[in-house]
Amino acid sequence: MEKTAALIRRSLTLFFALIAWIGGLLSGDASVSAGNMEITRTLEFSYADGVSFCQGLATDGKTFYGIGAVKFLNYNAITKIDIQSGEIVGRREMCLPKDLMRKGYSHLGDGCLYEGRLYLALEDFGFRHPGVIVYDPDTLDAVDFHTLPDEGRGNGRIPWCVIKDDVLYYSQSNDVDEIRMLDLRDYSYLGALQIDETLFKVQGGEIYNDTLYIVTNSGFREKTMHAVDLRTGHVETVFVRCTGRLDAEGEGIAICPLADGSLFHIIDVGARVRITSYRPTD
Repeated sequence: MEKTAALIRRSLTLFFALIAWIGGLLSGDASVSAGNMEITRTLEFSYADGVSFCQGLATDGKTFYGIGAVKFLNYNAITKIDIQSGEIVGRREMCLPKDLMRKGYSHLGDGCLYEGRLYLALEDFGFRHPGVIVYDPDTLDAVDFHTLPDEGRGNGRIPWCVIKDDVLYYSQSNDVDEIRMLDLRDYSYLGALQIDETLFKVQGGEIYNDTLYIVTNSGFREKTMHAVDLRTGHVETVFVRCTGRLDAEGEGIAICPLADGSLFHIIDVGARVRITSYRPTD
């Protein structure tokens, strides 16, 4: 497994080195295009390292848990990153259990830490049986898995999930007009919260102070973060960030206040992988 993972990372690095050279000729600096937000720092990694956390992000306040996936290579990984220094302190590659891989599961998504467990969205190759997989954050071993109930599957895509008060929230990636909910105690379907704006290219979600924040890959260089009121379903645009690079794809989010005022931490992926932190200015 380790040799396979290393070979995958080396091969992808060579490919993205060419993309980086082309993209670098046409790219600028990252910035905030709209909204009361400013960049406080950016942790930047080569694709060789960053491929192992290029999809999603969760945190316990001390460590980022980065989630990586390359679907067509059936490569999935979880990486621990020191939240202060940006140092990679642990990594588990090819982390999907073999029985799930045999069933066609191939792509981890964004997730969250909840009561000592790491919950991640998981899609199968044909988008027929999406589910949620649970890991021990210390060992990075998979400890549980549940498929979504039929009435909550939608189009079979689940790019993110987050939990609050034993309710698991999630959505599909495109044509998102509702936020679906599961009872974490038995994974039964609780219904859906209708939202008043349809969202596209949704990549990640996180809850902070009773508000659901959703990040998208909804543009060329510019990516939007929305806030969803979990009581009413009202959607507002929080800010628009410009990645500055042609090769960047917006991915998952973690929310954690840091000493420098940073609150939102978002992954962008291209020839290099970046975790950019943002501080509200109002």
